[in-house]
Amino acid sequence: MAMSSGGSGGEGMSEINVTPLIDIMLVMLIIFMIITPPTLSQMAAKLPEQTEEVPEDDVPQDQLVAAVCEDGSFALNKKKMTLEELADQVSKRLRGKSTKVVFVDGHPDANYAQMVSMMDTIRDSGAERLGIASLKEGDDFRACSASAPAPVAPAATEATVDG
Repeated sequence: MAMSSGGSGGEGMSEINVTPLIDIMLVMLIIFMIITPPTLSQMAAKLPEQTEEVPEDDVPQDQLVAAVCEDGSFALNKKKMTLEELADQVSKRLRGKSTKVVFVDGHPDANYAQMVSMMDTIRDSGAERLGIASLKEGDDFRACSASAPAPVAPAATEATVDG
């Protein structure tokens, strides 16, 4: 570093030479420019191929679509159930399959935390891949529109404390 002293004798005035700092910053910039392209190529997404087939309204029986309904309940292939039942059903249905894929869907007004909880439960139940289902413009959410009644929660019991 270059330093200059001004004044007479005891007082020292120092200046910082910024040239080495600029050199170091340019070298770091070049290093990051070299490292970044290979890193980005490793994060490529696998996009599905486009087909001209018209999708059917009903979900095939071997395809699993789990959903979080508007009221906070869960459904698997349009059948409402609890989160524990969903985990059991997913585990049973994926047991013999070679491709362990489950599609997840959620009502637009559903709680985000319940969606994450459902996805974690599905992953823990043996799903290797999760696909996210989405609605087309103008479609209604139908993943929970089964005719089966919603599961009934156990009745709350009141505990009294004598004291």
